[in-house]
Amino acid sequence: MHLLIAILGLGLLWVMHSRANELIVLPGVAEGAVIGKAIQSARDGDTVRVKKGIYRETLVLSKRLELVGEAGAVVDPSERFEAAWQPAREIGPGAYRTSSPRKPGSLFLAGRVLAELDFRRADKEGPWHWKELLASGPPRGGFRFIRALWMYHPSEKAVYVHLPDNATPAEADLSVIWTREAVITLRNVAGASIRGLTLAHGAHGIALQEGTRTCTVAQCVIGPWDKNGVFLGSGASGCLIQSNQVFRGAFEDWNPGDNSRERYEVWEIHKLVGYYDRVGIELLRPGANNRIYGNYVYETFDGIVLGEESAVETLSKPLPHPEAGEGTEIAFNLIERTRDSGIELGGGCVNVQVHHNTLHQTHGGLRFKLPRLGPVFIYRNLLLEGAPFNIWYSMDDSPAEGYVYHNTIRGGRAGVIFSSFSPGEHTIGAPRWHYYNNLVVAKDGFFRNFEVTAPVNFAADYNLVVGGGKPWPKEPFKDRHSRYVEQALLGEDEHPAADSPAVDAGLDLSTAWAGRPLPGCEPGYFHGKGPDMGAFELR
Repeated sequence: MHLLIAILGLGLLWVMHSRANELIVLPGVAEGAVIGKAIQSARDGDTVRVKKGIYRETLVLSKRLELVGEAGAVVDPSERFEAAWQPAREIGPGAYRTSSPRKPGSLFLAGRVLAELDFRRADKEGPWHWKELLASGPPRGGFRFIRALWMYHPSEKAVYVHLPDNATPAEADLSVIWTREAVITLRNVAGASIRGLTLAHGAHGIALQEGTRTCTVAQCVIGPWDKNGVFLGSGASGCLIQSNQVFRGAFEDWNPGDNSRERYEVWEIHKLVGYYDRVGIELLRPGANNRIYGNYVYETFDGIVLGEESAVETLSKPLPHPEAGEGTEIAFNLIERTRDSGIELGGGCVNVQVHHNTLHQTHGGLRFKLPRLGPVFIYRNLLLEGAPFNIWYSMDDSPAEGYVYHNTIRGGRAGVIFSSFSPGEHTIGAPRWHYYNNLVVAKDGFFRNFEVTAPVNFAADYNLVVGGGKPWPKEPFKDRHSRYVEQALLGEDEHPAADSPAVDAGLDLSTAWAGRPLPGCEPGYFHGKGPDMGAFELR
C-alpha cells in the first residue's frame, strides 16, 4: 500500500510506501539534471522510477537506490554540436575546421560514434599522419570502411572533421558530449541497482568504480558509447551485470568476417593513431566475485575483457594485482561480430569460470592474454565461425592452471592457436593447461602453431576433431583417446546427432581436478556410458 504525497517543481512525484519511498521522474517538466535531483532527494532503500523520455544528464549514484527505467526511458547527455565550420582547404576536399576552446569528449554523426584521432600519436610523418588521414582516410581503404574521422588540435584549439561524401558538418546531424565520464557512475555504494534504462552517447555507458559492492546492472540497453559499455574497476566487487544489450554503435563499416587488410584499418585507426580498444564489458583491476551473466554484446572491439593493463602483458614484468578479478564468472553471454577478442582473459585469473557463452563471428575468439595463476575453468561454450581465431594464446606464454572442456568449436582456422607479437621470447608454453572432451570442426583441426617458439606442452585427450591438427603428430601416445574423424555429425543447433562419434565418447571429469570434479562435472552429470564430447549432452 502506498500514498501519493506531493508533486514537486523538479519533475518528480513522491510516493510513500510503508517501508520506502518511490520517486517518479517525469521528462520535460524541469530543466537540468532531473534524475540527478531525484537521486539527491532520495534516501537509501528508495526507488527512483524514470518515465519514458530523454534525459540530458550524466549521473553519479552513491546511495543504495533502485533506479528503474520504464520502456523508452533514455539517459543521453549529448547535444547538437553548434559550430562555425570552415573548409580546411590546406588539408584537402571534405576536411573542415572549427575553433573550440575545449576538447569534445566524443562526436556522433546521426547518433553513431565517429572515429577519433589522437593528435599526440598521429602527428608523425607518413601515411598515418593526421593531415593525410583527414584528407584521404587510411592508406589502403581510404574512407570506404572508416567512413568519417575527427580530431582535436590542442595548440590550435580547433576541431577537424571529414564526413562521408565530403559533407559540410554544419548541415550534418552532428552531436557532441563534453565529458569523458560515464553516463552513469556508481561509486562508494553497496546494494544499488539499475534496471531497464537506455544509456546512450557517453564516453562510457556505465562505470562501477571504487567502493562499489554487490550492485546490479540489468536489462539495460547500453549504446552507443565511445570507450567502454560497462566498466568495472578500482576493486568493484560482488556485482552482477545481467541481461543487458551492449553495443558500440560506431559510424564504421563493420564486418569481422572480412579479414582484408583494407577492413583491418577499422582496428588500426584506433590502435595506431587513436585511443586504443573499445570494449563491451571490461573488468580492469576489479575486486572479487563479479558475475557477467546473459548479456548480448555485439559490434565492439573486444566483447568481455578480464585482465590487467597492457604494461604487464609480458612475463618479464611482475603482476602487481594477482588477486584482481578472483572468482569472476562469465556465463550465458552471446558475443557477436567483434573486430578483436570475443572474451579476453589475463591477469591472475584465480578461480575464474567462463561457461555457457556463445561467441559468433569474433576475430579474436577466446583469447588468453597471459593468464598467470588460475585455476581458470572454461566449459560448455560455443565458438562459431571465428575469423580466424577460436582459442588463442597470444602475447607471451601462460603459466596459469587452466581447464578447457566440453566446448564446441565450429569454423575458424583451428581450435587452439599459438600466435604472438613477441616471437623468440617463449620458453614456458602452457604446461598447466588441459583440454578434454572438446568437439572441434575447423579448417586446420585441433591445433595450429603460427611460428611461435613456445613448447607445445599442454595436456589434451578425449577430444573429437574434424580437420586434423594433431598437436603431437610424432607422439600419438600423448593424445591417444582423441578421435580425428571426417565428420562430427552435428545438427543445426550444434548438438551431436544420435549416431555422432561424439556420443558417449568423452572422459568422466567428475574426478579430473586432483580427484575432485571440474565445475559443471559433478558426479551424475552424464547419462550414457560416458559424457558426450562438446558443449551438449545428447541424452
